[in-house]
Amino acid sequence: MRRTIIGRLNRTIAATTMLTMATGPLGCGYFLYPERRGTQSGVIDSGTMVMDLLWLIPGIIPGVVALIVDFSSGGIYLRGRTALRLSPDGHVAVRLPQSSRPMRLEFRVVTASHRVVAHKTASIGPSIAAGQSIDLELGDSVRRNAATGERNGGALYLEVQTEGGATSRFPTPIEVAPPV
Repeated sequence: MRRTIIGRLNRTIAATTMLTMATGPLGCGYFLYPERRGTQSGVIDSGTMVMDLLWLIPGIIPGVVALIVDFSSGGIYLRGRTALRLSPDGHVAVRLPQSSRPMRLEFRVVTASHRVVAHKTASIGPSIAAGQSIDLELGDSVRRNAATGERNGGALYLEVQTEGGATSRFPTPIEVAPPV
């Protein structure tokens, strides 16, 4: 009797282990989305996150391993979402952020070599209506270089500078919209 119970327990453990090993890659963004590998941050794919969290049910180790692999490889982050897009007519619209205190910000479109190709200053604060944006216009040569990815023009980035002189550069280049 005791031998039968131990045999069933061993078979159950073996079957569960085999099932876990066989279906392991199905819930891992590393295997499902190899094109996402190398992504450092971004919007988390909820489907991949749920699949990774479901691995916590058979045991803490498979769930933690799935989360570590997906976060470290970038397989859990969605690609293709951009914050900014250069329109075919050479304009970049930037939504102004909300602020509890009034201040001025300078928005600049720069090349990879930090050459400023367009800039505008805007005031933000509690008296400014939500949802307002500014429009930065780029010249024809800059648009062509960004669209073709030429080395002397190359990728374009948005930089924001505060009144105090602190500057922040968006890590993702501005996406160039295809011509209509």
